[in-house]
Amino acid sequence: MKKFIAALSGSALIFLLSVIAQAGSATWDLNPGSGDWNTATNWTPVTVPNGSGDTATFALSNITSVSISANTEVNGTAFTSAATNSYTIMASPGLTLTFSGTGITNNSGITQHFVTAVDASGDSGTIVFSNNATAGTNAFFANTGSSNPFASKGGETIFKGKSTAGSAFISNQFSNYVGGQTLFLNRSTAGSARLVNESAETQFFGRSTAGSANIFNTGFGVTQFFNSSTAGSATIDNDFGITEFFDSSTAGSATITSTDVGHISFSGRSTAGSANIVTSAQIFFEESSSAGNATIQIASSEFFFDGSSRGGTAAIILFTGGSEEPPFLDLRFHNAPGVTIGSIEGDANSFVFLGANNLTVGSNNLSTTFAGMIQDGLSFGVGGSLTKIGSGTLDLTGANNYTGNTNINGGVLKVDGSITSNTFVNHGGTLAGNGTINGNVTNNGTVSPGDAPGTLTVASYTQASNGRLLIDIAGASNGQFSVLDVLGNANLNGFLQPVLLNGFAPMIGESFTFLDYASLTGAFSGIQNQVFDNRMERWVVTYQGTDAVLTATKNVPDQGSTLLLLTLSLLGLVTYRQKCWQ
Repeated sequence: MKKFIAALSGSALIFLLSVIAQAGSATWDLNPGSGDWNTATNWTPVTVPNGSGDTATFALSNITSVSISANTEVNGTAFTSAATNSYTIMASPGLTLTFSGTGITNNSGITQHFVTAVDASGDSGTIVFSNNATAGTNAFFANTGSSNPFASKGGETIFKGKSTAGSAFISNQFSNYVGGQTLFLNRSTAGSARLVNESAETQFFGRSTAGSANIFNTGFGVTQFFNSSTAGSATIDNDFGITEFFDSSTAGSATITSTDVGHISFSGRSTAGSANIVTSAQIFFEESSSAGNATIQIASSEFFFDGSSRGGTAAIILFTGGSEEPPFLDLRFHNAPGVTIGSIEGDANSFVFLGANNLTVGSNNLSTTFAGMIQDGLSFGVGGSLTKIGSGTLDLTGANNYTGNTNINGGVLKVDGSITSNTFVNHGGTLAGNGTINGNVTNNGTVSPGDAPGTLTVASYTQASNGRLLIDIAGASNGQFSVLDVLGNANLNGFLQPVLLNGFAPMIGESFTFLDYASLTGAFSGIQNQVFDNRMERWVVTYQGTDAVLTATKNVPDQGSTLLLLTLSLLGLVTYRQKCWQ
């Protein structure tokens, strides 16, 4: 009987210990028997932290390499100030360690390490943060790659729900065939973490965000955004790396820098948002993607608009960047009719290839200078055209040879270099500059030669009834007033608008040859502000054989006007006297 009772008591004790060992908050022992997380005797009390309400605490210990031997979930892990030796917590191949509550709290003052391991068969470990869990501070995560050619993935860290990477350091590593990876799902965020993708990848899904993280892609490492995810205000550096946006994702207000080999691409309905993008690698806008209102600087590389992508209000800057390779913007393979962008800026070594498409510039209302060349395609597409919109100024200082039309619908197109196309100045638009237009100019808006003042040369000139020619006058000497030099016929209508600059007032009799032409048709229908200098002077235009002259003359009221004034004065006097006699 005593033996039976003893056996029963022993069995009960074993059962009790097994129940206690199933789950509960506990502290890792100073001298555990092994590094196995899932052995109860390695903890005090004797239980395995493996439940959504459990906390695993790590203090001072002689064994700091800890690995799970079964799928494990805890509310969080806490490292106390006594944890002066750095721990390495491992999610063993084929197993998952889940943080579903507070996540990682590190009060040790040193970096604690977490590893997702991979074995020879290709099985990999996984660390998951769910709900509102955080990876905390001073935490280093290593997602290892696989040497198995048949492995589908390496080790991975996954953020779900509204979890965050905190300010952790996450390294996705490569090993022969497959790299490790980090995934952000649902509404999770990369927080202010640092992520390195070395021939490996980080992916964002759902409505997740890169937050204000610092992401570094190297060795063709990849960062990808899917669904409605966003790069937030992150800093993403591609050094032989790739950043890609798919679906309806956005670059947000991120700063994205790309150098050397690699590329940045937008496809689906993704957008560059208001990001600041600087690249000397390729950048692609494909399908129905949009450049948004981003600032995009292209140094010694290639920028492609394909499919039905949109430029939006993006500011595009092309510059050589110290390389012999010229940067270029390529619209040749875009669907008709073309692309609208906010602004374009570039140095003398930059190119824009239009193909047969139209480039509309100015939707962000900025004023920029493009010193490179805008042309049709390189053996692909002809008839490329340019449309200026918005309130800003686009200054073309290079030799541009696109063959389609130039339309100025808003703001100022200043030609300080040359263009070859026929140019239409529409209502609300202004053509200015000191350059040459080797095509016909039709003016239904404003033509203002020079840059207050200067000379603009055109092949031929037609001014409609609602057009105006603005002539700046800062002095009587050559070079001090605007000149429109028409190499062919000048067909005139509409208005002439002289504008005096810097307080200059011409003397009576001073003249200004403001218009040169080979032949003349028509005349201006009126002069705006014709009477000036406190009504002491009047402008008069004289049309000569090959030029038109604007002369300041004395303003003498005509006899009809004088008689009308005298009559009105007499009538006023009679009316006054009649009132006095009453």
